Order: sequence, then C-alpha cells, then structure tokens
Amino acid sequence: MRLISAVFCAGLMVASLAGTPCADATTVKHFDLGGMTASAARVFRGTVTDVRPGTVSVGGGQLDTTLYRIRVTEVFKGEFATVKDITYADVEMVGSLKADAQRNGARHFSVFRDMPRLERGRDYLLFLTAESSIALSSPVGLVQGLFDIDTSIPSQPTANRVNNAGLVAGVAKGPLPYEVLAERVRAIVAEQGEKR
Repeated sequence: MRLISAVFCAGLMVASLAGTPCADATTVKHFDLGGMTASAARVFRGTVTDVRPGTVSVGGGQLDTTLYRIRVTEVFKGEFATVKDITYADVEMVGSLKADAQRNGARHFSVFRDMPRLERGRDYLLFLTAESSIALSSPVGLVQGLFDIDTSIPSQPTANRVNNAGLVAGVAKGPLPYEVLAERVRAIVAEQGEKR
C-alpha cells in the first residue's frame, strides 16, 4: 500500500510540474526568456562536477532521484552556497540514473523519463524552479530551462533542448552566442527586480 501511495504522489507531482503526459512526450507550457526568468528561483551558469543517485521519502515510500553538484561560474538570480571560495549548486531532480529496465520480457519505463539529465563535465545555463517541500527542483519548462553551452567554439553557442524555439521574439530558433544570451538574461533580471 505504501508503494502505491508513493507512486500516486509521484505521479501527481509530475503532473503538476509537466502537464498532461502522452505516449511519447510530456506537454508543458511554453516559456519565452522573460517568462522563464520570472518563473525561475535560480538562474546560473555552471559545470556539473558530480552526478549520483538518490532517493526521497514521499507518501510512505521511496522515490528515485538524481543529485547533481554544479560548480557555479556565473549567477544571474538566486542564492548559492560558497565553500572555500567556490560557489556550488546542489540540485536534486526526480528520476533515476538507471536506464529503462527489461524484466520478464517486458520493458519497464521510468515514469519521469522526460526529466532532462545533465552530464558530468558539461557546462549549462540553468533556469531552476524553487525547491519543493521534499527539496526537489527541475528546469523551468523541463528541457526549455536547460541550455547546453558548447565551450569548444569561441562564441560558445548556447541552446536549450528545443533549439531555442520561441525563446526571443524576432530571433530565429537556433543557438545564440553565450554572451548574447547572458546579456539578455541580465537585462531581464534587472528589469524584473525593478518592478518588485
């Protein structure tokens, strides 16, 4: 019974985060850069230094999570811990690191397979929701709030996992140079701060 309660609570949580699940995808609200910035509790650039599995207790059961430690290199919005002059963000997202399992001839899929995953050693620009009551967070709009930064090219092309579609009015979808995107985020954060 506890397992059923945990799965039910987890399902409700995902439904509230992501919208209505479909067979192959999750429908989420579309965010432009201003909406994403306003909805985020923390906005920052960082490099993933550690990835490990975790669990949280919910509804009398255990829910698999993934814990990311990210070395923060640029802060746009939010509060972060600093230890020995190094700023870190610890982020715990729902979902397991394990691949979908195959048991008894049937493939078992994760309930949270649309939750984006981060890779150790990669640079990202992240727009994260506020932590839930059980300390979980996710990128705003799932893949919309997670930007991959290509550090192998001087302009550092930066794009979210929908190729920046609808991100900025009047700008075609596709990667933007990191500094161009960062400057837009700085301006939006300053403007939203002035309105408060």
